[in-house]
Amino acid sequence: MDREYLTLEHIEKSFGGNRALKDVSFSVKKGTVHVLAGENGAGKSTVLKILCGNYHADSGEIYLEGNKIVAANPRQAQDLGIAMVYQELTLVSELTVEENLFLSIEPKNKFGLIDRKEVRKRIFALMDEYDIHINPKAIAGRLSVAEQQMAEILKVLLKNPQIIILDEPTSSLQSEEVVKLFNIVRNLVKKEKTIIFISHRMEEVFEIGDYVTVFKDGTFVGTRKISEIDVDELIKMMVGRPLTQIYPKKSEMVEDTVLLEVKNLKSEKLNDVSFQLHKGEILGIAGLQGHGQTELLDAISGVHKLTQGTIKVNGKEAKIKNAKQALDNGIALVPCDRKNEGLMLILPIQQNLALCSLDKRSKAGFINLKEEQKFAEETRKSLKIKLHNLNDPVSSLSGGNQQKIVLGKELGTDPKIMLFNDPTRGIDVEAKSDFYNIMRKQATEGIGVVLCSSDMMEIIGMSDRVLVMYEGRITGELQKDELSEELIMKKSMGIVEEVAESDK
Repeated sequence: MDREYLTLEHIEKSFGGNRALKDVSFSVKKGTVHVLAGENGAGKSTVLKILCGNYHADSGEIYLEGNKIVAANPRQAQDLGIAMVYQELTLVSELTVEENLFLSIEPKNKFGLIDRKEVRKRIFALMDEYDIHINPKAIAGRLSVAEQQMAEILKVLLKNPQIIILDEPTSSLQSEEVVKLFNIVRNLVKKEKTIIFISHRMEEVFEIGDYVTVFKDGTFVGTRKISEIDVDELIKMMVGRPLTQIYPKKSEMVEDTVLLEVKNLKSEKLNDVSFQLHKGEILGIAGLQGHGQTELLDAISGVHKLTQGTIKVNGKEAKIKNAKQALDNGIALVPCDRKNEGLMLILPIQQNLALCSLDKRSKAGFINLKEEQKFAEETRKSLKIKLHNLNDPVSSLSGGNQQKIVLGKELGTDPKIMLFNDPTRGIDVEAKSDFYNIMRKQATEGIGVVLCSSDMMEIIGMSDRVLVMYEGRITGELQKDELSEELIMKKSMGIVEEVAESDK
């Protein structure tokens, strides 16, 4: 279509004393994929929530096909043909998939009751049209994160919107699911739908995008055609300088000293897992989603129940039955789901940072608030956390800054072993670089680092050695000079290389 379709002019928005958007103006063309890029806290999500009626702009206008529009709430935005798939999942976990999809828009039969037959007919038609197949009767909260993400997308598509906003839609998806999502996006564009897309994965921006608009510190930096820009130039627009090397230099020599040893770990999801982590190395854990990687990290950190196996830290057996015992043994976990597993969203930032290390600033059951504030402020500075006030609720922060709070909370325990489970999910490129440098610094200073990630390039770029999991067991061990996407993928699918006759 390539014509101006959606236009925002002079949009401003403040939250208390924090000015989130400053005179933002840009346009989106019909029938295109328009990417919004920028660091966490740059204003991308605020713009989108204004479009969707979640926030109201303090000033400025929005035009759709030349007509001024105002969405006072999400329902009015939907009536205008604007719908959003949020990064943080919004499904009601106790309801089934079909109940979530038709929540508040249930078709009724002649008796005024929900027409279940019509519900399933429409769901199956929608699933067939977009090749997204989920059990409609499944309880949403029991689905994997990837399945819940697909259900969220189906929920939006059911309303047949003209503008579809996807906020980090691939952050919880495996590579084959990303391919499926991108095919859905391309089909929507062919049907003259307009897609607004947020992603911090550079390869995705250049694969799926037509245009990109960059934000920095709540201001509009510029809009460029994807075909006329390269990665280096885009990163420079985002951070104000070139970011030539996102991954820090790997360890030149890994010591023989064993920091962490697990032997014969077994559970409902783990099948006799054993490995060692050496001083100075970052150990990567790779594999397709659902093959035991998360359960492995959860087991070591006391969250996932084991039926068998031993865990040793610095040569001493660690009795770990819960997360508290793991922390007492020097094992800390940065989980992949910060919203449900890493933070108390209604509590202030300062209290979230201090939660895991209260005993360091307590005496006779009383917390030294002055010391707590000092710790929080030092952590804010060292991790470059963008915030207005330490007493603001942690829910007021962007996703990337929330993840830094999770990291700071765990670092406050002075851990011997750090476990990272998809730590850079939904984080901008500069914040990723910060995380990577912290991980490498920890490894060089003698802290054991284990990195589980669904981002293949992250695993390859950061790991000194990689263990690949398939069906709850380790199917391969690769040294840093052996790492390749192809080999990791083969091991992830349980494919064993055949030995040539001459090598037997």
